[in-house]
Amino acid sequence: MKFLVTTFLSLSALGLGLCTIGCGDGGSGSGGSGGTTTSSTSSGGAGGATGGTGGATGGTGGATGGTGGVAPMAVTLTFEAQVGDEPFDCSKTFTGVGAPPAEVKIADYRLYVHEVALHQADGTLVPVALDQDDLWQYEGVALLDFEDGTASCANGTAEKNAVVKGSAPPGEYDGVAFKVGVPFELNHKDAAVAPSPLNLSALFWSWNEGYKFIRIDSIPAGSDAAFNLHLGSTGCMDDGSGGVSSCARPNRPEVSLTGFDPLKTAIVIDYGAVVAASDLATNGGGPPGCMSGPADPECGPVFDHLGIDIADGSIHPENQVLFRAK
Repeated sequence: MKFLVTTFLSLSALGLGLCTIGCGDGGSGSGGSGGTTTSSTSSGGAGGATGGTGGATGGTGGATGGTGGVAPMAVTLTFEAQVGDEPFDCSKTFTGVGAPPAEVKIADYRLYVHEVALHQADGTLVPVALDQDDLWQYEGVALLDFEDGTASCANGTAEKNAVVKGSAPPGEYDGVAFKVGVPFELNHKDAAVAPSPLNLSALFWSWNEGYKFIRIDSIPAGSDAAFNLHLGSTGCMDDGSGGVSSCARPNRPEVSLTGFDPLKTAIVIDYGAVVAASDLATNGGGPPGCMSGPADPECGPVFDHLGIDIADGSIHPENQVLFRAK
């Protein structure tokens, strides 16, 4: 089996929201108490007034309790991997990739996302409580996996996943937002004992640096080396007790896409767009491709297209081109 089994646990954000609405001093409890005070108070005007207030409070509680009964709707976000305008496939050779244009095969195409939310027209972001399916999603993190372990992706795995599933309050939504990567609190654990989908050694650097948030490896024709895009946190500091206190460059791109129905329209992930200014066949120094090093000459153009400033590590969602609505 590719993955370990874990226990179902949905995002706390939505669950707590529902409990706050439906599980507080709700309708029947407060309402009943208020009514009893009103009917049983008979020792003067002041007592009667107090009883009336209790009844009003009870009524409010009842109304709030009714709102809490609205059931969340199922959410499925669909992603499609592409290289330029072509759908990704491990058996394909892609032309015109990078600058100068190169002919490449793709050996891996996987990435993590988290903090998924739906966007409303007024700018409100509504969190999506991700399902825990014991395979692709765990504690708000989802793995998108487009390779199938065949052809040029022989070192991968057979299973694929192109969706993020969860639930959110019913509403009108015109976009989606999320972060790429694994959140700090899960990023520096032991992958050997982590639940799926955080148990993949191919997507893990070390306990110190954490996970490869994005792994897309291309093999340019006529080149002796691959062009590896491995995005992850760098400059992580040991806290002195076997953990990590912080990372100088978290390197978690932020994505915000609006102007479409995210429940009906696919989200494209385009490797061709993120390496459009990269010479895939030439290594200017350091590891082949971009391994997230701020001094690696291959990382500058890639980080620009991911919405990360290579100079200071700041995040600029408006600059990212890896994701777009179809």
